[in-house]
Amino acid sequence: MRGERSLRWAGIVLLGGVALLPVLSVLSALVPALTPLERAVQPWFDLHCERDPARTLRLWGVPLGVCARCSGIYFGLGLGALVRRPRLSPAGLRGWVLTAAALMLADVALERYAVHGPTAVLRIVTGLLLSYPVGVGLALLVQGAPTLPAAHKP
Repeated sequence: MRGERSLRWAGIVLLGGVALLPVLSVLSALVPALTPLERAVQPWFDLHCERDPARTLRLWGVPLGVCARCSGIYFGLGLGALVRRPRLSPAGLRGWVLTAAALMLADVALERYAVHGPTAVLRIVTGLLLSYPVGVGLALLVQGAPTLPAAHKP
């Protein structure tokens, strides 16, 4: 039982660590021993992010590994896994994700049709809103917790 609990916590910590993936390029600039790890995740980033320099945040002059929106997705997934709140019903989770996806699509459309330019804050926020509840749900699944609090019996 203790080994199972340790494995569950390790899974949650790994999910939470996803939040660090975008800043791995910055960390490897500070700690060169991390460069092989940064290189190992680059093909993954290449699969899903265009990494447009105009849409990529920089810390201490070093660009993050992915664009602002993808960074928000990673940050939200990791943060949700670590916080594990709120515990949503499946319908609540779907509602949150669908609403966040609609907001993200609206932001993409507004940017595409030049209503506003590429705004890093909006990109991060929409990514974070989309992925945070998914991180919560995945961590609760790994933890083995029910999504809803157990009903009290009278």
